[in-house]
Amino acid sequence: MDTKHAYINKMKAQLDELEANIERYQVKADQASADAEIEYKEKVEELKEQRNEAKEWLNKVADASDDAWDSLKDGFTDAYDRMRKAFS
Repeated sequence: MDTKHAYINKMKAQLDELEANIERYQVKADQASADAEIEYKEKVEELKEQRNEAKEWLNKVADASDDAWDSLKDGFTDAYDRMRKAFS
C-alpha cells in the first residue's frame, strides 16, 4: 500500500473515532439539564461542522494526483487537529 492510501485509511479510522465522540456528546446533550443541553448541542453542531470540513479535505486528498496530495493532506491535518482539540 502506498503512502497516500495508508494515510487515507489512517485518517478514515481517526474520523470514525471522532464520529463516535460526537455521538457521545449528543447522548450527553439529550440527558443534560436545560442549560447544559444547550451547551452540549452547540458543541455537537460545532464538532459536526469541523467533521464535515475534515471529510471534505480527506475527499480532496483521496481524489488528488500523486503530486498534489501531499500539500492537500496538510489541510486535512489542520481540520482534523481543530476537531480533536475541541474534544479536549
